[in-house]
Amino acid sequence: METKKDPMEVLRQEVLASQQLSNYFHEFVKEKGGVTEDDLREFMASYVMKHSSPESLVDELDLEHIRVCSECGKPMYEGYCIEDGFAYYCTDDCLHVNMTDKQFEKLYNEGRGNSYYTSWLD
Repeated sequence: METKKDPMEVLRQEVLASQQLSNYFHEFVKEKGGVTEDDLREFMASYVMKHSSPESLVDELDLEHIRVCSECGKPMYEGYCIEDGFAYYCTDDCLHVNMTDKQFEKLYNEGRGNSYYTSWLD
């Protein structure tokens, strides 16, 4: 049994392959009155997110309220901070790849250590 393809993805692939895409784009933009600042920012954000790692985006764009998990590489807004930022872990699973609960508790030291669980959104 053949798997059905997503019609929008098939259309996207056809549009990407079209030799007329550039001409159509320029005419379309002219017809719509040009590219707005919001359109340009959306394009730039999509492009850099597609071609950059979360870690480089956080570092290069100074996104202070976002950290990147040292284990899985996903952006995180809350999670474990180890030794004042030596490492970050987004979940218990990522933490436990690198240390046990007992090792974390020793670093946490009842709130007196440099390792803790927090949220960076506030």
